[in-house]
This record gives sequence, structure tokens and C-alpha cells, in this order.
Amino acid sequence: MQIELEKIYKSFGRTQALSEVTLDLPPSSVVVLLGENGAGKSTLLRIMAGLCVPDSGLVRYDGVAFSRENLSLRRRLHFTPDIPLLFPEQSVGRNIATFAALYEKETKGREDFVAHWLKETGSASLMRRTVSNLSRGQIYKAGLACVAMIEPELWLVDEPFASGMDALGMGAFRRLVKHLTASGGTVVYTTQMVDMAMDFSDHVCVIKEGETILWDSTTTIQERIGDDPEAAEKILTGNWGNP
Repeated sequence: MQIELEKIYKSFGRTQALSEVTLDLPPSSVVVLLGENGAGKSTLLRIMAGLCVPDSGLVRYDGVAFSRENLSLRRRLHFTPDIPLLFPEQSVGRNIATFAALYEKETKGREDFVAHWLKETGSASLMRRTVSNLSRGQIYKAGLACVAMIEPELWLVDEPFASGMDALGMGAFRRLVKHLTASGGTVVYTTQMVDMAMDFSDHVCVIKEGETILWDSTTTIQERIGDDPEAAEKILTGNWGNP
């Protein structure tokens, strides 16, 4: 999927959340939106998911302007907020089946694949449990299983490293991301943790006060910052001209 953001503006009252954000995201890659609290990362992700409408600007997927009314395009992407949006009174297994139906995915022949991801997260025993009775980390693991079922071409993930998952869950999250990108998909996630971003991404977009102050490959950024002990702070603030 070709992903283009063109001059995205968004304000909430007198607060400007995003200002002229323009990006061309490479397919089959892991892209991290990095920034301080309140930088505008989550707002941009929600606009890309169709949950928030920009004041101006366009989101294009494969050259087509994105809108909530375009169900065929919406079924090609999935948004995971900080707490996955699941059906709380349904079991984990029923949630997985419901997601398959909503995204028009064939379940036959995929049971073993989804069971693999449940096992990867250490949550195979959760299949019959009701979502409302799960912990936050368990809910996130159930959300991963739903993503594994639908295999979106574009997966938008808000603050996955603050999900409350244990090491098994985080390891499975990373492997699922790699699986999706290896299959041609794109994953865009947000974080404020520079070390995590540098360790797990192909491209980095730093947002500060609603504006993009850095967009480059992770490799290029790592080469430039070297062993600078103040690299994280410089990247977040945009003051990294002479690391």
C-alpha cells in the first residue's frame, strides 16, 4: 500500500495539534512516530485510521483519498489504540471470529495460524474467557490475535510499548510486526521512548508541537548520532545538528 499524507492540519479549539504534516511512507516497513507527550502523534494516527477528520489536507492510500465511507479501504487497515477496541462481553475466541467477519476474512484454514499467535503470547488459555474479565495486558494480547486473523496491509498502533504486556506479549508483538511487513504490509506506531524507536523501526518521523522536525531512515539517524549520550533528548527536541 502506498501511503501519502499531504499538508495535514488539525486543531482542537485554540490548540493546534498538527500543522502541515506531509509524509510519503514507504511500503513493507516499520515506521515510528516519535515525540514528546502532546506532540500530535496519536492525533495523526487517528486521522490515518479515519477516527478523526483533519481540518485540511489529505490522506491517500494507493492514490485514493481516504474517507470513513470507503469500507473497502478501511478493511485494508487496522488501528490499535493504547487499549484495543474489542467487544467486552464476548469471549476472546468470539472477538477473533467477529473481527474476521467485519474484515471479510476467511477463517477456514487460519485456525492454526491464530492459535500460533495466542501461544506466542502465552494466552492460549484465554480463548473462552470474556474480555471484560481480562487484565489490560491480556486484552492487548487478545487484540494481537485479532490482528493476526485479519493481517491488515496497514497496522496503526498507538503506544504499544506502554501496553502493559509482559515479555512474552512484547516478543510476540515484534514478531507479528515483522510478519506483516515481510508479507508486504506497513506498520506505523507511536512512542515517546527514543531507545525503543531506534531499536525497532526502519524509518523515524519525529513530531514536535504538531510539526515534523525529522524524517529519515533509522540507519541514517543511528549513524549520525553515534554514541552521543544526549542523543535521545536532541532527537526529541530537534537540536541534533551537531551530536
